[in-house]
Amino acid sequence: MFLRGRPVPMDRRVLERRRSVSRQRGHRRATPVFVFVGVLILVALFLWLRSSDVFAVKRVTSTATEHVTPGEISRATAGARGVSLLRLSTGAIENTLSALPYVRSVEVHRRFPNTLDIKLLEYEPAARLRAANGDLWLVAADGRALEKTSTTVLPLVVSAASVSPVAGKRVANAIIAALPVAALLRDKDTATSLPPTARIFVAATGEVIVALKDGAELRLGEPTQLKQKLTAAAAVIEQCLRVGKEVQYVDASVPDRVAVNAK
Repeated sequence: MFLRGRPVPMDRRVLERRRSVSRQRGHRRATPVFVFVGVLILVALFLWLRSSDVFAVKRVTSTATEHVTPGEISRATAGARGVSLLRLSTGAIENTLSALPYVRSVEVHRRFPNTLDIKLLEYEPAARLRAANGDLWLVAADGRALEKTSTTVLPLVVSAASVSPVAGKRVANAIIAALPVAALLRDKDTATSLPPTARIFVAATGEVIVALKDGAELRLGEPTQLKQKLTAAAAVIEQCLRVGKEVQYVDASVPDRVAVNAK
């Protein structure tokens, strides 16, 4: 547009708007390039750190344990020393440690720059189990065989079926179902209400019998309602002893209808 032969100056705001739009277009074109270059740099940095010894494992720490030895932990993590934390497979170490009989759960954590931290939870022995060859084994409450033992502290479980425990493996279901009896016999209230026990017998059919040291038997039948059955049997035994009768057996298979043979 011309006025008296001279061009009319364009509105300054229009010029700034056009310049702003032009700059924005330039930024939009440049942003993908910057992002791509940034990703390449990060990938290259990661690959370099992964292959270097900047984050190489130099130290292994673990929770205090009673049964899992430092040597077992050291052997399980031997292959990790000197390996970058970025390249290390913690799952493989967890699987190795989980195979140890006493390991109930395990977590392996990376602690940068150079530490591997192991969190272990151990099984606790719940009873002794007599194997077919006469060996005594410690077993956990869930039936996991832990190790051979010579202790006499825990309740003894004897099975009519042939038993050959393997460390780290679970025993037969019939034995697992009877293990709560061992826990009840270790309970202070239950233990003080019953005469000393000799063993827990698991029949081939799965029925449970508690043999007392004086020769009497507590026949509990199927391993259900065990606390009620032991409580009922203890009450009957106490009554018999109070009147001077010697108990031969107490059948508490049905806890509200206890039968007793005493003389």
